[in-house]
Amino acid sequence: MRPVEILSKPTPQYTEEARRLGVQGEVVLSVIFQADGTLKVVGVVKSLGHGLDQMAEQAASQIRFKPAEQAGRPTSFPAVLHIEFRLA
Repeated sequence: MRPVEILSKPTPQYTEEARRLGVQGEVVLSVIFQADGTLKVVGVVKSLGHGLDQMAEQAASQIRFKPAEQAGRPTSFPAVLHIEFRLA
């Protein structure tokens, strides 16, 4: 089996509220890298609140990847995705 290959991963956007409060950390999402090249968010495993969970989901949906392959054919692959939020 060939694993999922991440081609590009966008930087998540901050919400004004989270920036003002200085919230940093990570949102952990349960996702499925689907065989058709789309990413499906199943749920939030670890939340930061302040609108950052939604921003993490938005960033995750913009990830470009090559699907995992099994026996030479694209296959869906469940994973846990960590989206980092760091203030510069």
